[in-house]
Amino acid sequence: MARINIFCKASLINGMGHLIRQVHIAKEIQGHNDIFFHIPEFPPATNILTQHGFSFSIVESFSPSKADITILDIQDTTFTFIQELKQQSKKIISFEDQSGNDVDLLIDCNINTGEKANIKALFGLPYAVLAPEFEKFHSEKRSFADKIQSLLVTFGGTDPHNITLDLAKHIPKKFKTTIIAGFQNKQALQELNNAHVLQNVQDMARILANHDAVFCSGGVTLHEAMCVGTPAFVISQVAHQEDKANSAENVGAAINLGQSKSWDKNRLSEIFKFEKESLQAMSAAGKKCIDGKGLKRVVEAILSIC
Repeated sequence: MARINIFCKASLINGMGHLIRQVHIAKEIQGHNDIFFHIPEFPPATNILTQHGFSFSIVESFSPSKADITILDIQDTTFTFIQELKQQSKKIISFEDQSGNDVDLLIDCNINTGEKANIKALFGLPYAVLAPEFEKFHSEKRSFADKIQSLLVTFGGTDPHNITLDLAKHIPKKFKTTIIAGFQNKQALQELNNAHVLQNVQDMARILANHDAVFCSGGVTLHEAMCVGTPAFVISQVAHQEDKANSAENVGAAINLGQSKSWDKNRLSEIFKFEKESLQAMSAAGKKCIDGKGLKRVVEAILSIC
C-alpha cells in the first residue's frame, strides 16, 4: 500500500478549487493507497474532507513528511522546500506551480507549452480535472431558445469580493435566475425576490447544463461551464484568473468582464440580449476545448509513477 500525501491550499482568498480538484483525484486513486491530506485551518475545507471520509491534518505551513508520493496543490514552492521534500518522498507531483522546481510530474491545464526543462509535464485543457459526471454531460446535446431564458450565478464557496450580491442586483426579474450562495452571503441573497438560491451543491454538471449561461470567476467553474457547453461571462477574483478568462474569450467560449473591483457592468445590457446563434457558438467553442476526461488522464499519469 502506497502512502500518498496531498498538500492543498484552501482559504477565503484562495477558495476551495485546489482542494476539490484533489478530492476528485483522491477518490479515484484511493483503492489500495493510503491517502492523507494536509490543509490550512479553514472549516469549509475540513468539512469537505470529513464528508468524503479522508484523513487529514491541519498545518500552518507545508513541511516535508514521509510518503511514497507527495501531491502538491499549493503553487509557488521554493527550491529548498522541494529538495527537502525529496528526502522524504519517493515521487513528487505538482499542480500549477511555475516556480521551475525539479518535481517528477508537473500538471497545469492553464498553459499550453510543451516540456519544461527536464520536468515531465502535462499541459493544456485536456488535463482540466473535473468531477466524473462532467464527461457524461459533455456528450449531451445543448439547445437554446431564441434568447436567454435562464442564468446561473456562482462565484465559489468564498466569494471574498461579494461579487454575487453586486451582480444579482443588476439581473432583470424576467430571467429564471439560480444563485449558488457562498459561505458568506446566503442570507442577503435570500432577500432577493427574483432568484432561486442554492448552497452546498453536489450536482454542478447538471445545474450548469440546465442554464443558458453562467456568471462565474475564472477558476474551475469556467472550465466546468466550457465542458458542458454553457456560455460563460467571467468576473475574475484574482489576477491569474483573468489569463484564463482571456483564453476562454479568445476561443469564443466566454466573455471576459474584467476584475472583481472594476468589472464592466456596462456590458450587462448587451449580454442580456444574447440570442440563440451567439449562445450556440459559445457553447460549441467551450465543448471543443474540454471533454471532461481530464480526471481520467491525470489519474492514469499519477498511477503510472506509483
